[in-house]
Amino acid sequence: MKLPSIPSRDDLAAQARGLAGQAAAGAAKAADTVSRAAAGAAAQTSQRLGVDRLPGLPGLSRLAKDDGAPIDVDAGPQITGTPFARTLATAFAARPHTRSARSLLMGADFLRTGLRLGGRERKQLKSRGFAAETTGATGAPDLDIAELIHVHGRRLPNLMRNASYRIIKRDVRAVTDHGSATGSLHWIGVSEQEHARGAMGWTRLCVDTDQTDRLPVLSGDHHLDIVIAPVGQEPAEYASDMAGLLPQGIPAEAWQALTADPIRPVMRLHLLGQDRIGVDAGGDTYTLFRNVPHTVRGSLLIMGNRVRRAELWLADRANIDILEWLPV
Repeated sequence: MKLPSIPSRDDLAAQARGLAGQAAAGAAKAADTVSRAAAGAAAQTSQRLGVDRLPGLPGLSRLAKDDGAPIDVDAGPQITGTPFARTLATAFAARPHTRSARSLLMGADFLRTGLRLGGRERKQLKSRGFAAETTGATGAPDLDIAELIHVHGRRLPNLMRNASYRIIKRDVRAVTDHGSATGSLHWIGVSEQEHARGAMGWTRLCVDTDQTDRLPVLSGDHHLDIVIAPVGQEPAEYASDMAGLLPQGIPAEAWQALTADPIRPVMRLHLLGQDRIGVDAGGDTYTLFRNVPHTVRGSLLIMGNRVRRAELWLADRANIDILEWLPV
């Protein structure tokens, strides 16, 4: 009886290089497929997210040309509305950005995030609440990247799952905000031609989050793209911007919950989808409100009884599971 030969170290190394090459080639092909599919399905994505109801959005499809040709300023209608509405219109009309191989292949894997599952951020929120919006030396708002990643990569996805539980009848519910998440902030500029049509530069938050077995909407390792934009504070602008986000306004009961804790001047109003919103002070519980229509999911930062900033989900895309490329 002939025993199977034991592969040498060189054979094992060659096999590993081959598998790595197959995974890289597959990742590149998948990334190209994702990019092409995303560009071709922009209209369907916008319809699914409900952004066709946001002010200033119609007629923006030409902002995202596939051929990279300059945009004719007179080719279509101008983007009108408040700076907030124009920022959202620009962000939702943009093509999904190219993903790095590290994000696409590793996502929120522990090799990128380590063993951090949000415990430190959760303790900070519980003791100090959410960070207030401040302005830096350049006039741009200072953003707490660690808090943003925690809110959108851990807290908000779990609240969306929790809010969908019909068996739970109480409105004050426990918060679970653990899991792997990592992310980065990017400034997205626009060309002179786009600016002439009314387009606005905007801030994009990218978050890789692993919500495996926690959230059906984000089953597995996903990449979130989020637009961060300040809400106009002048009375007319504020009313217009809020009407685009919450057509029926914020219910009186929700406002009461938002102002119930005087030692927490900064609150968040989470837009959880399915006409559900959540009032969150950063502690171990949040308050759920139903039948509040809204166009997109995300989170609103509230200071001084006014919404100061909107952080809205543009898209969520599945990351590649590299284990699928390994032989069984």
